[in-house]
Amino acid sequence: MESTKRAQHQPLPFQLSLRIRHPSMDPTAISKELRIEPEYAFRAGQPRASKSSVAPAAVHTESYWLAPLDPWSWFGILPFQQPPGKAIPQDIIDYAVTRNLTGAIGLCAVRLEKSHAPLLHTIRSEGGEISLLVTLSPSAVDTFSLPLQISRTFGELGITLEFEITND
Repeated sequence: MESTKRAQHQPLPFQLSLRIRHPSMDPTAISKELRIEPEYAFRAGQPRASKSSVAPAAVHTESYWLAPLDPWSWFGILPFQQPPGKAIPQDIIDYAVTRNLTGAIGLCAVRLEKSHAPLLHTIRSEGGEISLLVTLSPSAVDTFSLPLQISRTFGELGITLEFEITND
C-alpha cells in the first residue's frame, strides 16, 4: 500500500486531458456525467472577461469544458468485469496508466466507451467536439504506437487525439 501512495506523488511523464466544446450544453451536466471536476469551464452565453475597459462586454459563443484525467482516480478502477482467472494484476494496471502512454490511452478509450459513450454521442450529434489532449516531453516517451482497436474506438466515439510536445 505504501508504494502505491508514493507512486501517486511522483510526476507523470505525460498528461491526458479531456476537452469538450458544445454549442450550448451546460458544463455542469458534463461534470456530473463524467464525475470529473473541470480545470476550465464556461457556458455559451456567459459573459467573457474583457481585456479592455473600453470594449463592450462580450459573451462566450460556445460552452467549453476541460479537465485533466488523473490516472490514479480515473483509470484505477476498470469500467468492466475481468474474466475469472484472467484478471489483470493491479500493479500492471498502475504501471500502464502512469508510465506507459499507449496503455494509458488504451484504458482511457475503454473507460470512455464503456462508461460514457451515450454522452459523447449526444455531444457530437448536437454539433459538439471532443478531444483527448496528450501533453508530453520528448524525453518522456521513447516510442509510441496506437493500436488499431484503440484508434477505432476513439474514431467511433468521435474523439480527436491531439498531441502537444513540450520542451524539457
